[in-house]
Amino acid sequence: MRFRCDRDILVETAGAAARAVSTRGLGSPALGGIRLEVRGESLHVTGTDLDLTIEATCAVGDAADGTVLVPSRLFVDITRSLEPGMLRVDQKDEDIEIVGSRAQFLIRTIVHTDFPVQPPTPQQGTTVAAAELAGAINQVVRAASSDDARPLLTGVLLGPYEGGIRAVATDSYRLALRDVPGLKGMTDDKMILVPARALVELQRIITSAAAPDHNGEAAVVVTVGEHDASFTVGTTRLVTRLLDGTFPDYSQLIPASYPNRLQIDKETLVSSLRRVRLLLRDATTPVRMAMEREGTSLSVISHDLGSAHEDLDAAYEGNPLTIAFNPAYLLDGIEGVVGDDVVIETVDTTKPATIRAPDRTDFQYLLMPVRVS
Repeated sequence: MRFRCDRDILVETAGAAARAVSTRGLGSPALGGIRLEVRGESLHVTGTDLDLTIEATCAVGDAADGTVLVPSRLFVDITRSLEPGMLRVDQKDEDIEIVGSRAQFLIRTIVHTDFPVQPPTPQQGTTVAAAELAGAINQVVRAASSDDARPLLTGVLLGPYEGGIRAVATDSYRLALRDVPGLKGMTDDKMILVPARALVELQRIITSAAAPDHNGEAAVVVTVGEHDASFTVGTTRLVTRLLDGTFPDYSQLIPASYPNRLQIDKETLVSSLRRVRLLLRDATTPVRMAMEREGTSLSVISHDLGSAHEDLDAAYEGNPLTIAFNPAYLLDGIEGVVGDDVVIETVDTTKPATIRAPDRTDFQYLLMPVRVS
């Protein structure tokens, strides 16, 4: 195997595939590597942890067909460290040589026959708008759980909804819901549960490598199988294993109505929240919001460090209410809202509050209050 490639292109291609490689030991050296396969004038770089697979492709020159498996982190770190310009990569028996400018590296390869068999390339799929999909992912994945002990909550539920799709994630303390009218047919009219980690990587790929469709807009080709889903963005393909199980019935969590409504400038609220949470040294200390017709205020009380209080202008309708939230979760919800203003709707100090934009309900972020004395 042999090829020449621009350093920046090789770093981007190999780096994309390497993000699928697990940082935890999975018992096989092959799973710590990325596969470099040259076919014609194309280099295909693949990384996997068995649940998530990313294959990125780029054009190369002076190429000879072949396949090698190299340590993922070492290969990416070496290529990134080299000076800009053309790099030469050449297989030397059980080693691979990387040459750039006046630097030369020789690293030992891994037996590539131990690399897992990859899913076949989908024959057809549904083309959806990349920007719409990336926006929905960004708003929803923030509410997914990172606790592997509750695997179903580490996923995002995707399914058909009123001519488009609905994406939902929850970690049981908060819930994010986003409706996207323009993505009809993406899940073949069935509900699927996609690992949030895979969608985070998909969002990153869309941001850096989205390719236009025939209308000139960036597009993603989506194919949903029985046990996995494939997302193709330009020359990069991501395949993820779907989670198997029943997602919680989230519809019962959404209050039918809210007697209290606060509308406030988003950036003002974000800036104030970031200031008062400077006194926090752990995730258990809540931020209190006191809401009344004259406006609202944020306050934090730390027994070790002191206290903070800030008054804010806001429009409030309802009964005076002081409610407490996890500040990190509250900030996530506010930052997920698109627009200049944010609305926080509440029932009381025990039921979930909803955070959304004032003139739209396609994104809703439900957050459970924290009980305080």
